Amino acid sequence: MSILIKINDSRKRGNKVSISKFDKCVVIEEKVIKGRIEQFYKIINETIDEPDLDKMIFATLHNIAFCDYLLGKDVKGNKRLNSLLDVVNKRRNTDYTLNDFHIRF
Repeated sequence: MSILIKINDSRKRGNKVSISKFDKCVVIEEKVIKGRIEQFYKIINETIDEPDLDKMIFATLHNIAFCDYLLGKDVKGNKRLNSLLDVVNKRRNTDYTLNDFHIRF
């Protein structure tokens, strides 16, 4: 059995700490996820002008949004992703918005 201690940072209500018991646990390291996000941005920038890669670019944009979700970031406030979407929309003649990549469970 593992014990997971989760600390939520909330500016309005202060820090919250919750302790949960799990039979199995997955730990996500922020440094690794941030590195993966950087790789995804690099992939988009390197392939943005390649023909016939619309599905791969769309999936990579979703991967960025999901990684941000794992880090607790709201996709609607992601200015970097929004800027990338502007570039993708102009170069690939698409109409993606941040709402297209909003993840909620």
